[in-house]
Amino acid sequence: MTAPFAPGGSRPDPATAPSWRELAVTDPLTGLPNRRRLDEVLAEAWSRWRRDRTPVSVLMIDIDHFKALNDTAGHPAGDACLKTVAAALATTCDVPDGLVCRWGGEEFLTLLPNTDAPAAADVARRALVAIRDLALPHAAVPAGLVTISIGAATAPPTSVAGPDDLVARADRALYAAKRAGRDRVATAAG
Repeated sequence: MTAPFAPGGSRPDPATAPSWRELAVTDPLTGLPNRRRLDEVLAEAWSRWRRDRTPVSVLMIDIDHFKALNDTAGHPAGDACLKTVAAALATTCDVPDGLVCRWGGEEFLTLLPNTDAPAAADVARRALVAIRDLALPHAAVPAGLVTISIGAATAPPTSVAGPDDLVARADRALYAAKRAGRDRVATAAG
């Protein structure tokens, strides 16, 4: 099977074209790693983190009132918002081997290996500020700007059943942030 023609009738350069592997683990809209890549990283590293007893933190991030943005500004504006927010979130993760990925829809997840709760809270605060500083318009909310809510969870891998448990704790904290008024960070207990 030959590669499809690129726009304008030219063939893509195989030396610069992404591999099928890269395409399979990258979100096509935002360019961030996708959930498949996150699952691979967790499968590869969880046992090592468990053995080393290093803390792992997860930030579950949701764009506040995203459906209202799509409904009022249109899907192209929603897509542009997702791309811009993704790029900003990627700049806030400075943890070695950290990973910002698109979880799905308007949700993102930041994986922070070897990161305790105070350091994770710092990354989360930087993410909040980065999105506020973008000053992206959102006519469907009183503040008029796009904001995010974040749920944070930290645990040594030995104290949770597995990565799904840690993600579930971060997700519960995210919903606590939303119930508390959005545009904030909530941290999972314990």
